[in-house]
Amino acid sequence: MANPPSKVKPPTLASMFTLFAKYRPTLNSFQGDGKRILLSQSDCWMQQANLIGTKHFTLTQTGLIFFEFRKSTLDYEEYLQFLAMLCNEKQVDLEEVKEKLTNCGPPGINS
Repeated sequence: MANPPSKVKPPTLASMFTLFAKYRPTLNSFQGDGKRILLSQSDCWMQQANLIGTKHFTLTQTGLIFFEFRKSTLDYEEYLQFLAMLCNEKQVDLEEVKEKLTNCGPPGINS
């Protein structure tokens, strides 16, 4: 018996990274290729996932950790390191953060 038509694949952290790394938060911002993410794109993603605020992180904290890499963009592996460093500094559960980032919806959707 044939399988029913497959539904949309559930998002993964990697697939969401690609979406937000391509996202242009403002019209004059850089159009990414989905392989590297800017701080502004990361902050947009974290805001959409409700990770910016007193319980999780401030935009200052994300900026300070991001700039420790001394790069304007991070690839996926570097971004995973960034998340681990951020969570370690704030004593926030990394798996909870990854889950929120994975399930917040595509860029520009307020969930």
